Amino acid sequence: MDDNRPVPRSVVEAFYRAFDTRDGDKIAEFLHDDVEWSVYGPAEIMQVCGHWRGKAAVIDRFARVVPKVIDFKSLERECLLVDGDQSAMMGRVTSRHRGTGRTISHRTTHFVRYCDDKVISVRVISDSLDAVEQFSGHRIDLGEGTGSPDLVAV
Repeated sequence: MDDNRPVPRSVVEAFYRAFDTRDGDKIAEFLHDDVEWSVYGPAEIMQVCGHWRGKAAVIDRFARVVPKVIDFKSLERECLLVDGDQSAMMGRVTSRHRGTGRTISHRTTHFVRYCDDKVISVRVISDSLDAVEQFSGHRIDLGEGTGSPDLVAV
């Protein structure tokens, strides 16, 4: 992890093309052996959230864990920045919740670090309030005067 040389944009774009397939073997080509993958959010509601360490664990996440919960549909990348050995992506992920059949679509951001042109660290931060409401099928009452005006329960 001492290698701080810049990652080529072409490597970052190729990683996201593999990521879009959700194919563990294709994604594995871009993973460092010591990769850490964290998806922040309430794992008790959104079982795709959690922390995985090591290439085998991340591949298992894509091959076994995620498909139990959702059918991935798309990741619309609105912004992709590459700077040094890091990239940042902002977009919208859309999937189908297997348990209910509901379409889940929410904003997401990825912060990715690379070492020797391999992904060593992924931090995923999503609009978890929006996602939880969609996963659960109901609005969350934030109480009067809290949160965004459009999120007040009716």
